Amino acid sequence: MLTGYNTDIQHSGTTYHVQTEDKGRENPLVESLVYTSGEILYTRRTPYHDLVEQDVDKEAIASLMERQHRAIVDAVQNGGLERLSGRVEPAPSADDTTIIHSIADDPGDQEEPSLDQVILDYLESQRGQAHLILQAAIDHDFCYDGQTEISVTAVDSLAHEPQTGVAISVLFKSTAEPRRLVLAEGTTDDDGRFSAQAEIPSYSGGTSAVVITAKSVLGRSEMKHLVHK
Repeated sequence: MLTGYNTDIQHSGTTYHVQTEDKGRENPLVESLVYTSGEILYTRRTPYHDLVEQDVDKEAIASLMERQHRAIVDAVQNGGLERLSGRVEPAPSADDTTIIHSIADDPGDQEEPSLDQVILDYLESQRGQAHLILQAAIDHDFCYDGQTEISVTAVDSLAHEPQTGVAISVLFKSTAEPRRLVLAEGTTDDDGRFSAQAEIPSYSGGTSAVVITAKSVLGRSEMKHLVHK
């Protein structure tokens, strides 16, 4: 099971949270959720049984996760949720070959593409185009009030070649306070790697996370880890 992606999006005065995670090879699905104020607005599940059968490495699954997450984030940023009715359809059975369910479209907007179609169009347009993938180089463990090591690598999605000079930022975010503390910043080296030591703040209530973001000409990639006591 791979580390997932989490992104907060502000659109038309509403904060949407997009979460994408791998369910593991025993249940080979990449699942994305879009929710706000605890309510799930959209769910997308993409099976990858074929990749398991081909015994592909984790980079191929990570690429699938990143592309799906990016597509949904872009769709939400472009207002793709505004026409949705607010009702989530029942989850499909495990026998379905393609598992996608979403909130029903507004009947008055039949000529406009659904959110699913927007995402499918995006994924199709991105096929064959390289984008940025951020990967953990070590097993991270983020604990309050402790020193921790951060190490990630940046590669392209097609050849998985290391990307040099990618801008990396590491932020500490907490629901207990609005500030975002910068833990580390820098760029990847010739091996596409960025490493740093960071001091995690003491626990002050709420839920906290360390968000690692990478930016380059290939785009943006992000990973998020919860902080524990």
